[in-house]
Amino acid sequence: MDIKAILLDFDRTTLQRDQVFISVRNMYAIRKALDKGIYIVPSTGRAENMQPPQIEAEKRIRYYITSGGARVVDHSTGEIIHEEILTPEDSARMCRVFEGRNIYTEIAAGGRIYLEKAVADHLERYPVPSHHVWFIEAGRQIVIDEPSRYFSENGIGIEKVNMYGIPAGLQQQIYDEVEHSGVAHITDPVGENMQFFPQGLDRTRGIRKLLDKLGISMEQVMSIGDSVLDAEAVRASGIGVVVGNAPQWLKDEADFVTAPFDEDGVAIAIEKFILNEG
Repeated sequence: MDIKAILLDFDRTTLQRDQVFISVRNMYAIRKALDKGIYIVPSTGRAENMQPPQIEAEKRIRYYITSGGARVVDHSTGEIIHEEILTPEDSARMCRVFEGRNIYTEIAAGGRIYLEKAVADHLERYPVPSHHVWFIEAGRQIVIDEPSRYFSENGIGIEKVNMYGIPAGLQQQIYDEVEHSGVAHITDPVGENMQFFPQGLDRTRGIRKLLDKLGISMEQVMSIGDSVLDAEAVRASGIGVVVGNAPQWLKDEADFVTAPFDEDGVAIAIEKFILNEG
């Protein structure tokens, strides 16, 4: 099969357990694929400016499918290839779900991460994910006083929202507020950590838009993932690969099950199907 592009999920697929860095073997395989002219395309829930440092440093990786497909960009030029985001008005409404409730919340918009100032001023009190510390320490976040007003007044639409450490007494209420909004959907069960995306978001629409631009068909794609968010791409690709830590139902739908994410599963798949070393 003539594979021309590889779609890579990151967390619990390509990254190590620290969820920041890519193993030497995985990165070597990625670079060898690039040497062969294969497009390496991050396909992830992460915002554009929260991609792993090794990916950002590899300038041959220019196309990013970010925020679960809400934003597809050419990172080298800034061109927006595809967007499925909330309107500024709906963004403001959804910000009121968490605003003023002292919840550590990362708001993705325009490829950047925004934090509410009242929270950002006292991050030591909040459960900042360990794999996001490098991002915060680098000062990449944008701090804003009142998110709802900011997005409305500046005409900015939100791609996704991640909330961490939601108090038990607010979890069901926040879940219901998002699910009943008519414009957003939570992808997690009720709990202390929840994320939501624009309702009806379909990652494969963004994937197909990018592939059309590149003149590539889904049959010429290898997708590698681990979760329900990767399932449609795994099913639709010419070669659908899941790592060994994926749930059994997803393994059953894959063309190939590789090793777990922390055992260089991505490298093994690339070696087998692209480098012909398997």
